[in-house]
Amino acid sequence: MKLLIRIGKLMMVTLVTGMCTFVSGEGIFADSTIEPVSVAGGNGHGVAAWSDGTVTGWGYNKHGQVGDGTSIDQYIPKVIAGLSDIVKVAAARDTSFALSKEGEVWAWGDNYSRYVYGDVILPYQKRELPKKMEGLKKVTSLDTNGFAGVAVHSDGTATLWYPTYDPVEPMTLGVKYVPLKGIANASSAVILDYTVLIQDRSGVVSSLSIYNTFYGRYRSESEIPVVQPVTSSISEIAASGRDAFLLRKKGTIVRWNEESKKVAAVSGLAGISNLQTGYKRLYALKSNGTIWQWNYNTGQVVKPFQVKDLTGITDLWGSTGQVAFALRKDGRLMAWGDGYYAGMASGSGTLTTDKTLKTVYVQPSLSWTINNQSVSYFGTSSIVDGKLYVPFTSVFKALAIQVTRGEIESDTQHKGRTFSVWTFAYGGTTLVINASNPTELFVNGKRSDQIVNIPSMSNTTMFPLEMICETLGIELQWNKTTGEVVFGGA
Repeated sequence: MKLLIRIGKLMMVTLVTGMCTFVSGEGIFADSTIEPVSVAGGNGHGVAAWSDGTVTGWGYNKHGQVGDGTSIDQYIPKVIAGLSDIVKVAAARDTSFALSKEGEVWAWGDNYSRYVYGDVILPYQKRELPKKMEGLKKVTSLDTNGFAGVAVHSDGTATLWYPTYDPVEPMTLGVKYVPLKGIANASSAVILDYTVLIQDRSGVVSSLSIYNTFYGRYRSESEIPVVQPVTSSISEIAASGRDAFLLRKKGTIVRWNEESKKVAAVSGLAGISNLQTGYKRLYALKSNGTIWQWNYNTGQVVKPFQVKDLTGITDLWGSTGQVAFALRKDGRLMAWGDGYYAGMASGSGTLTTDKTLKTVYVQPSLSWTINNQSVSYFGTSSIVDGKLYVPFTSVFKALAIQVTRGEIESDTQHKGRTFSVWTFAYGGTTLVINASNPTELFVNGKRSDQIVNIPSMSNTTMFPLEMICETLGIELQWNKTTGEVVFGGA
């Protein structure tokens, strides 16, 4: 997928010429060769860095953590403008970070993406785009707990950072950078609630207290204590809350808690090549390509179990929520999980009310092209039952489709309730959707027996784009592999 097509520019374009029928998007474009290289998730959102250096974000977005410059929830991943050459992402709670191949770090979300007031298009939902963290240079690894973070530099040193208010200007929120003394030869680090665990290049892991519990704040540079040894022969570490899990080079896992300061073996898991964490979740990738999950701290004796429908897995990523991500050997990014935000954070395109999310395919970001011109919009798209849905504030205006909304009072069966009536007019054809119960559809005043679903997502009514275009005679090509949507021919 070309970067120009994926990002697009917001512009007005001319009327789609010609009246033609709907064309399926399968097989129209070449398959995408872009694959995820790093994925992370917060409580209800996800971010991914791709092999072409771009970044996508999706999910719960009230703090701007998706990175699209809005506070509108996004059910399908969107390309984040202004980021390039990204090799790693990190996320936790309602914040996101990206690391470039030059060692620069970008941040967005809670405490980083302020509201932008007075915007003409989004007067109440505009957020700042990702901003560079000027105090972090030559970074090779980073991790965050959703508030503070730790970065490892190319020279083996490390830096703690956290948002803080300026002592001179108390209303100004900035970022404090604290060099972690005593750390050398570090290869990676993870941050817990009050502790940083550092892994050096030989596999030795040490701990460092970063929080002053007496004053209730993170430590200043002069307060950093001596590094304490934890264990050795470690190939990877992951953290969640006050727990850390360490992967031994022989493929077994041990658990370390920042309160007890003790290392304990995790039974039932062996032959592990990668581990990640979620909220009270441990995810482990075995060398045979299967995924195993352990729901710990539940108050009950629970053993690790294999996640169904996930085989041939080559990489694994976690979140601070209850959703995890896995890369299949065919290049597809998969997600699964449970909890309130599971459907939204999965990037599957739709919100599910099920408590347990089945393994789903994370949708590719969508690009929109009309008469060879690229367009974009702020609202979320969605995919319901395999069909593409969009809000009325999307491509309809660029397609020169006139959209109007009216109201109609229902019959006595619905106790006089008022329903919306949506009209789509184009090229002599008028499509009317009466959002009563059940929904009614009229084409040029004639009632149709076709069943229409108009769900509500992110406080927005969603419309079936394929059905509308087919009825109005507008050619639409949607490649489900690359996410490219083309109107009026390529």
